[in-house]
Amino acid sequence: MYNNKMRQFNISVIGLSGTEKDRGQVGVGKSCLCNRFMRPMADDYFIDHISVLSQSDFSGRIVNNDHFLYWGEVRKTTDEGVEYNFNIIEQTEFMDDSTFQAFKVGKMDPYLKRCTATKVFSAEKLMYICKNQLGIEKEYEQKVMPDGRLSIDGFVVVFDVSPVPNRSVEKQVEFVQNAIANILKNKKPLVLVTTKNDDAYELYVREAEKISQRKDYKSTVQLIETSAHESINIDLAFLMLAQMIDKVKNRVKIVSYQESAKSRKELLDIRSEAVTRLIRNQITDYHILWSQGSKMLSQYREWNEFLNIFGHEAGQKLFRRHMKKLRDDHLNKKLHQYLDKFALALEYLLPDISALNISDDDAWECARNYLQNHIEFDQYFYEFPQVSWTDFLDMDVPDDETRIPFDVLETNEAETVFRNYLNSVQQDKKKIGWKQQFKMLLEESGFVTPGKQLSEVRVLFMGRECFEALSEHDCQQIYDIHQDEIIEKSKQNFVELLLEHAQYFLQFKNVDIITQEDVRQITDVIQEDSRYKMLDRLDQERRVMLVQHLRFIHCPIRDHCPFFNNCVDNLIEEVLADKSATNHKMGGNVGGGGGGWKTTGNGSERTLNLLIVGSEHLASDLLNDIRICTGSKGEYIYENQTYYLNYRIANGDMEAFKAIDVYSSGLICVYSNQQSFETLKDNLERTLLCNLELEDKFENLPIVLVYQPQDLKENEVEYLRSEGMRLSEMLHCDFIDHTQNHQKYVYDILNIVILSLKLSEMKSYEPYPSSNHTDLRILVCIYCGDQYDIENIVQPLLAESTLVKANEHCIIVDVFIGDAKRRVEFILSSYHGTNQYRDELIHGYIYIYSAKRRSSLANLNILAAQNANIPLQLVAVTESGGVNAFFNNEICQFLITEGNALADRYKGSFMTFSADQYVKFAFYNPFLKIAWDNKYEVENLHVEESITLDSGEGTLENSVNQMPRPPPRHESYMLSNTLGTDGSGSENYEMLPTRSLNSLNEERDISLDEIYDDNNEKPKHLHQTDCTESDSCASSTERRVRQQNAYYKANKKAGTTTKKNKKKKVAIPVQTPRVPPFGAYVSPPEIPLHYQRMAAAAAAGEKKKADSGVVPEFMKSDKSPEYSMVPELTAVSIFGAENLPEYNMNSKCLKDFEKLEKRRIKEEQARLRKLQEKEKEQEKKLKRKLKQNAKGLTETTEAQFGKLMITSDKDEIPIFLIKCVEFIEKEGLDSEGIYRVPGSRAHVDMLFQRFEDDTNTIIDVLDIPVNAVATALKDFFSKRLPPLFSKDIIKELEEIAGSRGVGSSKLNVEVKTDRSCRLIALKSLLQKLPPINFAILKYIFQHFVHVSDNSKLNSMDSKNLAICWWPTLIPIDFTDMGHFEQLRPYLEDIVQTMIDQFPYLFCGKDAFVMV
Repeated sequence: MYNNKMRQFNISVIGLSGTEKDRGQVGVGKSCLCNRFMRPMADDYFIDHISVLSQSDFSGRIVNNDHFLYWGEVRKTTDEGVEYNFNIIEQTEFMDDSTFQAFKVGKMDPYLKRCTATKVFSAEKLMYICKNQLGIEKEYEQKVMPDGRLSIDGFVVVFDVSPVPNRSVEKQVEFVQNAIANILKNKKPLVLVTTKNDDAYELYVREAEKISQRKDYKSTVQLIETSAHESINIDLAFLMLAQMIDKVKNRVKIVSYQESAKSRKELLDIRSEAVTRLIRNQITDYHILWSQGSKMLSQYREWNEFLNIFGHEAGQKLFRRHMKKLRDDHLNKKLHQYLDKFALALEYLLPDISALNISDDDAWECARNYLQNHIEFDQYFYEFPQVSWTDFLDMDVPDDETRIPFDVLETNEAETVFRNYLNSVQQDKKKIGWKQQFKMLLEESGFVTPGKQLSEVRVLFMGRECFEALSEHDCQQIYDIHQDEIIEKSKQNFVELLLEHAQYFLQFKNVDIITQEDVRQITDVIQEDSRYKMLDRLDQERRVMLVQHLRFIHCPIRDHCPFFNNCVDNLIEEVLADKSATNHKMGGNVGGGGGGWKTTGNGSERTLNLLIVGSEHLASDLLNDIRICTGSKGEYIYENQTYYLNYRIANGDMEAFKAIDVYSSGLICVYSNQQSFETLKDNLERTLLCNLELEDKFENLPIVLVYQPQDLKENEVEYLRSEGMRLSEMLHCDFIDHTQNHQKYVYDILNIVILSLKLSEMKSYEPYPSSNHTDLRILVCIYCGDQYDIENIVQPLLAESTLVKANEHCIIVDVFIGDAKRRVEFILSSYHGTNQYRDELIHGYIYIYSAKRRSSLANLNILAAQNANIPLQLVAVTESGGVNAFFNNEICQFLITEGNALADRYKGSFMTFSADQYVKFAFYNPFLKIAWDNKYEVENLHVEESITLDSGEGTLENSVNQMPRPPPRHESYMLSNTLGTDGSGSENYEMLPTRSLNSLNEERDISLDEIYDDNNEKPKHLHQTDCTESDSCASSTERRVRQQNAYYKANKKAGTTTKKNKKKKVAIPVQTPRVPPFGAYVSPPEIPLHYQRMAAAAAAGEKKKADSGVVPEFMKSDKSPEYSMVPELTAVSIFGAENLPEYNMNSKCLKDFEKLEKRRIKEEQARLRKLQEKEKEQEKKLKRKLKQNAKGLTETTEAQFGKLMITSDKDEIPIFLIKCVEFIEKEGLDSEGIYRVPGSRAHVDMLFQRFEDDTNTIIDVLDIPVNAVATALKDFFSKRLPPLFSKDIIKELEEIAGSRGVGSSKLNVEVKTDRSCRLIALKSLLQKLPPINFAILKYIFQHFVHVSDNSKLNSMDSKNLAICWWPTLIPIDFTDMGHFEQLRPYLEDIVQTMIDQFPYLFCGKDAFVMV
């Protein structure tokens, strides 16, 4: 109890608080001010205090669900001896660490009103000490706020004068002024305290002074400058407030911050100096520990006062600094002793430093090595590798040890001693520098040309220090080296000059004798070029080079190539040899993307790395069975070969499959019941469908599916067995039933893995078939001398996993072209090496040239002209920098432009890539597609040329052998659609070729006139993009496929021809239709727009032409999609009977050819009949669909879409839609990412199946996650429900959205530019919908409003909902990715507007238009 004279004051400390946006990155310093006042000791002062709390900490007894802290009770005494007792309250605002918003406590007033309250209440609230106290209150002093309430007697208003990011001074001034006004209104005294004056900004200090000096405050607001960190004027602020409350006349004097800081610094300096002197006198041995030293110093008053002011941490720091100084002094003393001994040792051990033959840079290192290896090393030095010499001195060193620790030589002082011996070396170093300077002088001089003598240019260098300092011999030696370099460079430039004139030299190709007149004519052409003149003094060598070039033109073989060993043909052989050696060095690493097995040192033992995947304990049980069947060391013997097994176990999640790497030999998947099977199957789907990049890992990796039934009924066992077998068929893997082969099923697993790896190994290294077994032959031409790495250029081909080397210059790759896998042979050759392939069948040429070398493009021009009728691909290789190289280099810009024009001239393709750019094989996919489309034309052209040029037998037979075989089966583990889908739309990726997005930038729109002109010229090659589709655009894809049957309906009979048509036709294989999702029907491929126009124009007469056997003229083109499906390449149509004598054909060969063609024609006709039957079924479906779209959702929808479309009693809304929406609003409004996070495909399919069986199904009892129900609802709109918007309505939607531009729209400018007008137009458009369509649309958007109202819980506001749903609700046919990106933001805005303006658009209420 305190005496009656002691006054009790309750003080509230307030200041700007709130979120980081309100108060800035840091607070104003209220907590530090309270901390320093309550606990002034340095060890009790904490800089970091709580601001952001968890819910549990906020509810604890310290905070007690309040936005203020109780700092406790403290007693202070004035200089006059008057004692005051203080209770300190800090008013603040605590933030939730999950939302970073202030905690809500009931009906909470704003902070400004709350902090100026004169009464605070909080029952059982504990005193706050530091933030570490939270959660462990029992380990700290526990003191409860008296009576659970306090009446505030005065306020300390805090104003931070330090600059803080994200906080303006105006915001703080406004808060302080409002707070002072509220306090004065309550008639409570206050003091204005500026904090952080140690880091003050003068402008802020003046703002605080202006506040305290305001006239309306009538001098009632006192300003006190403080610093909690420096403990300046803290007590003064609170004592002044206490005297103001007590109304004492003689108050304490207010001292400015500068004066207080100066006094404080003087006090601290005195205390620090006294303690430093104390430590220096008492501690003289640097081996003393802190615990010992602090105990010794605690007996002195100066030490204790220092600790009270600065804390134990500062005292420990000062003590250690003194210890370090003592140790450093001792080490420096010993070091100088060692250096003196080292100087004497150098005089004896290294009398002649030049004998080391070292340069100045590594002299010291060489000298140390020399000393360490010296025979008398132990006499002068000793080594302790474990510790350094400084640590060794801390030990007990014998007093009689006079030798030098060798690591002393690692110090700079020791090196300085050694440098005294290098004076003679410095002069030699200068001489080397002079030689380098003279060499640079020669390079910079333009008067030193090839063939000039030094005496001719000596006058140019006289007076230069480097030339004058060197001897005549040194100058001549450097000059001769420089002459050799510039002569070699000039010769290379002259060769380049000759190569650039390739077109001119072409006339000498077949000339056997070169006359002097020919040489004179050549000289007249090139003599004005500086590269010719540069060799004027070496005319004889220049003539020799010219003759050698003519010999190369006449006979362009490798031995005559001007680049000798750097000829491309040599380099290609080296690269392919290195690639082959690398593959063979990997041994059997063919499984799992090249990892297969690993061969041990003796070559007869191999290691199998198995990954076992299974749920729960299944993988562990299988591993135990494997260990029982193998040896103690994990060895397994198969066909006298020992294999050592390594295992890894993983559960059935997707991360398990991502763990597969190049070292994996086999994947074993095990399941036992329905749950484990579904988990395994679902993750396989997600892994292989959603991560197409994993395809390479699985392509050759053996997979074994193991079934181990446990505690199942007989019917369940049989069902899971059949499901497992079906899954294994989809995966192209083996299936093993544990129950049917219990005794040796482990051996079967291991044998399957080993056999699969062996087969893959044999397939990789067996002699590859000759070129007549390949689907395409592509000649890749690279120009000799181009300044880029050949290996980087051919890397896209060599990096392909299916690559096999056929010979020194050929590689064979299996690659997708269109919808099937084709075998492509790439022949790598130099430009001059292409002559040896001129009589062979080549389907396409890839010409690679340098974009900084004129000769490269000049020679390419000649080769391209010789093969103008064959598909060409020109590739310009630029320097590093890509696009910048084009714009920053005029030569590069010119050569790329010319190359592009050359490609256009010969109707080829043109691409560029940087020399340091990593390019994938897909870079060449568009060209391979073009080559495949033109394959038969090229082959027929080759046959005709061969027959014309060669009259011998066997020509026709060879050409027949070139006919394409059926495409090989794609042995991939990519899953089929029948496995189910995951709702992400990835099911559309099955067996589809991939394409780089970069190729989209090279495409352009091609009109009909460009493809078929009046002269019936050869059509241009079209780049067709295989676009993949996400879940959001799946609906538009399916509808587009269904609507395209209208064209086929009109032309379905045009596929038949008559034998009277003798015009030669070439069957061009086209890509098969994309496989639609499960449940959709297959329609023919998409018809280009120009075909549709032609079909419409010819619709009136097609039936008559078809009945009469006459094919419409536009359908005769081999580019027609309908016609290309029915190849009609017959012997009669290609080689008419009347033309046989002209070509001198072999009769037997012709008969064989005719048999093959007849058999193939029958197969094609059978396939055509099936296709026509499918078309008839599709026509019926299309009629029903069009009828429904015109009338809205009619009663026939139940018959077409099943029981899902049975309507409810209210507004004829489908029962499936109602039940899904009700379930989601009941269970999923707080589900984060609803509609964005997909659900399990198995659950989605089960939900559809249950409703098909019983429309009264209750979703709640199915135990289906809400995300799966949301995914099913999206699928219902995209796949089960006809479109809610017709095509005309969608076009009007595009116009209203503003995506068509002001000029191209039917709407006036006002509607296009004014958001309010567009909203009115949107409402009018919705009213045009059929009543049922409008009702369904209103129902689903009302649901969207409910979801967006709970966006704080589910993170799905109207914007996110629009992103997820617009592709489903507004199905638009996108022509390409550019069209998609153009419309996407506008369509998102339409759907978002329909959600935000739901009351106006659907309910007829007034709109809240945000313009």
